[in-house]
Amino acid sequence: MNLNNIDNIFNDKLLDDLHIFSNQLNKLFFNINQTIYNIIFKINKIKSRNNKLKFTDVVSYLFNYTFINSTKNDVVSNLNYDNNLNVHYSNYQKKEAKIPLIFYYDLFNNIQSLFYSNYSDTKYLNYSINNDKNIVCVDGTYNNTTISNDGNLETSLNMGYFDFNNKIPLNITFKGVENKNKEIKSFIHDIENKNVNTNDVIFVFDRGYFSYDLINYLDKNNYNYVIRVKKSSLYLKKDNKKINKIKKQINNKNVRFVNYENKYILEKKNKNNIKIKLEKTTKCDLVTNLNINDYNDVMIKNIYKNRWSIEVFFKILKLNFKFTNMNYHNVNSKTQYEKQYFIILIQYYIIRIIENIYLKNLNDLNKHKFNKNNKNKYVMKHNKSLMIKGLKKIINNIINANINKYLLYQYSNNFISKINIKIDIYKERKCKNPSYKWYIKSYAEYYKYNKIIDAILKNKIDDLDKNLKLLASELKII
Repeated sequence: MNLNNIDNIFNDKLLDDLHIFSNQLNKLFFNINQTIYNIIFKINKIKSRNNKLKFTDVVSYLFNYTFINSTKNDVVSNLNYDNNLNVHYSNYQKKEAKIPLIFYYDLFNNIQSLFYSNYSDTKYLNYSINNDKNIVCVDGTYNNTTISNDGNLETSLNMGYFDFNNKIPLNITFKGVENKNKEIKSFIHDIENKNVNTNDVIFVFDRGYFSYDLINYLDKNNYNYVIRVKKSSLYLKKDNKKINKIKKQINNKNVRFVNYENKYILEKKNKNNIKIKLEKTTKCDLVTNLNINDYNDVMIKNIYKNRWSIEVFFKILKLNFKFTNMNYHNVNSKTQYEKQYFIILIQYYIIRIIENIYLKNLNDLNKHKFNKNNKNKYVMKHNKSLMIKGLKKIINNIINANINKYLLYQYSNNFISKINIKIDIYKERKCKNPSYKWYIKSYAEYYKYNKIIDAILKNKIDDLDKNLKLLASELKII
């Protein structure tokens, strides 16, 4: 079979799969005007007026406004032009405020169910890792909100839950100002309110969640976990008496501690602007209740390393959606935040399903074309930010239930862009823009390593302050 025929088969099969998904999307969004009318009547026992501005229009308004850098005027002007309307954005806001949160909640649950039933990585792509449980990474993230409605911004906590096996967020929950620095309490609240699935799950936490109370809570409810141990923990003192004292505070006798070292190469400049290669060794201590017969120490280490996936998701979230600054000046700000979170998740699930359909067909194509392993040791990923930007082109078609396979095919070919990432390459997060805090941190890091390199070369590590001395102990010039 020649290559042209193989490419034609790939395109035909891709179109067939996208046709199935387009029909599923149209079914999910079919007649949402009537769906919203029914929900409002069921809750309030009143009928909403039928005017020229439809609920479909205001749902489109909120979906489009959720993208970062979208303004109300910009979104409304485009919608008015497309629908031959002349309506002020305040009318869109007022009508959208009538839509109950349950509508967006149900829509999210439906798209999530569709993903896990038909398109998940573990099922659709036959992707598997060395255990039979889903790794769920847990962390909190903060944003600026106006929940108090007094004209000032405050800092609010949000909890994120990310399914590493399927590369998809499970949920984002808004916790507000009152739960600032209360991540453990917020996590327990979400578990007890069933905001995240707990079946066949391994929860993975950073050291901010290292708490004997949390460990005992998870053990009591038979939840599996891997948690990084705090540096201040008595366990790290390597004193057997202190270790036994800790173990007495933990009810489950099967809990075990795992230690490992992680080494990577850094390239820094000294005072003379000469590049110096440093080998950095970081020690990581973990606590888990996973059975050692099923999960050895190496597997525990690899499970914890997957925790970074939730940080990557938070980065994508803040770069592409209105999340960092949430400005709603009305009494229902909390409800608006929660609506926006569901919309973000819905849009993320849509791009992930399209990505998996494209990837599955591409994998089948490559098997016929090449049938060989990747010799360059690259991890292949897709540019999620580009995919989210491209979603703007088709989101109105999706909401109006008139999406088709050709639009999805055009989207796939133009906005699914491959990125090759070398395995085991460490890259520090830096920002070169002087208006951002990362720029300041980059300068601080530069002078910090200047001092450390100078102290190592002159054998004067003891002259450093305790923080730099601790970092110097992890470094070796090579």
